Amino acid sequence: MAKRPPVRGEVWALGSVLGYASGNVFDALAVTGGDPLVGPFLRGLPSLALGLGLMWKHGTWAELRPRSPRYIGRRAIMPFIWAGVLSTIGLFLYYFAIRAGGVILTVPLIETWVIWGTLAAWFMLGEELRGFLLIGWGVIALGLATLIFGQLQGHPLTAAWYWALPLAALAAMSYGVSGVLWRDGQLRGAHQSTAILLQFVSSVGVGLIGLAASGRGAVLFSTPPRNLLNFLGSGVFSGVIAIYCIFKALRLAPVARVYAVSSLTPLTATFFARVFLHQYLNLPMLLGVTLICAGVILTQLFRSRAEASAQAAREADQPTRAPREA
Repeated sequence: MAKRPPVRGEVWALGSVLGYASGNVFDALAVTGGDPLVGPFLRGLPSLALGLGLMWKHGTWAELRPRSPRYIGRRAIMPFIWAGVLSTIGLFLYYFAIRAGGVILTVPLIETWVIWGTLAAWFMLGEELRGFLLIGWGVIALGLATLIFGQLQGHPLTAAWYWALPLAALAAMSYGVSGVLWRDGQLRGAHQSTAILLQFVSSVGVGLIGLAASGRGAVLFSTPPRNLLNFLGSGVFSGVIAIYCIFKALRLAPVARVYAVSSLTPLTATFFARVFLHQYLNLPMLLGVTLICAGVILTQLFRSRAEASAQAAREADQPTRAPREA
């Protein structure tokens, strides 16, 4: 009996696209009649469960025990804590943005995190900036202008749709910086399971603090069950399925190819929002989303090539070691 061929990395990357886009639809459903303030806490619970499961599967608890020889240290732990704090602040902003502007306007704006992440990596990690990145950024800027132009010509989801622009931009900044913090923690030796657990322990904690600080803790118990399930559904699709698929894809395919496929998330989310949520979409808006996806793909490709060149240069600079005698 012939063995089945293994699933290609690109297929897993497409699974992450479907997971994130589905999560965006559940988010939009959740904030329709639900309070956005409960979103970050509920959405983080499935990811927290994933982190616990992965820690048990890989046996990486010793990385968090100070007396263990496998302890990764405070300098490796804290980046993930701060990544959870920043990304959860961004999640609060995202929920208010998606309630004001809808999926089709908010999700493409969120994709500008690749710009902020590149700038943060240059500032925080000393990664090189290449001029070719400006091509991708220019295409993203053109796409954003076209998307906003189309929105001005169409039928906004709410009268306050314009608030989605700064809210989503700030959320994108927080996601970009938190991604760099994640990378910093992994460069210090943390396993992916440890990283996921630390980030989402922090995320769920910040979600609860946000509810308490706003004096809206009781909303968690008065939110309609349908909205609670939508928030949790978003967490399952975007925080479990999509994360699992993207990590699986990165193990099976080149990074640049995986990121190129995953950059199709805004276009997929736009399609889902139009079909399932009946959100307004005209030709300029569709063109804008497509241009943003193209710009993100170019940015990810150029950045991946720059990282590969830098890695090759570092390896070339290292002295060659003689093989150890048996």
